[in-house]
Amino acid sequence: MNRAEHFLNRFILQTTSPIPKEISVPVRDAAVIIPLILRAEGWVVLFTQRSWQLRHHPGQICFPGGRKDAEDISLQMTGLRELEEELGISPQYVNIIGEVSGGQTLSGYQIHPYLAILHPTFHLHPAKAEVEAVFELPLETLLNKNNYHLLQINRNGKTHKIVAITVNGWFIWGATARMLHQLAKHYG
Repeated sequence: MNRAEHFLNRFILQTTSPIPKEISVPVRDAAVIIPLILRAEGWVVLFTQRSWQLRHHPGQICFPGGRKDAEDISLQMTGLRELEEELGISPQYVNIIGEVSGGQTLSGYQIHPYLAILHPTFHLHPAKAEVEAVFELPLETLLNKNNYHLLQINRNGKTHKIVAITVNGWFIWGATARMLHQLAKHYG
């Protein structure tokens, strides 16, 4: 059993404590699915790059997900609905194994990330209006805390420190990198 498999085996379904609110904008709930796939070479994480045509966060690397709709009975259902809308992956191919620490974004969303294993027979049908690209990165690399670095950005006249990581030419930052970094810290 490799280190990534050991980590996944000890990961238990848990609810994280809410992050204190530090942002003065109204907070809205959102959920994302962190999709894991077991490939011949080991565990990988599935990512999307947002379409460059989108109004908010164009071109950013992210997990499938979005804000909670009124008809969503839970935040897990929000994540599963968004996964299906964005990538065409039916919930029957998804096994949610836990909730990861998310936190609040600068744009006022309280993110609830769910770690999930995708059954290898899933079918991918990306929504072209929302998704520019779909790609996989090795979980082992993402779980190495030494691969992350801090950046400073200025937004709304304030300086913020954010975490980032570059893997195989993909630059991941902001909320997505923060969730991955939390996983890496949990991993040890």
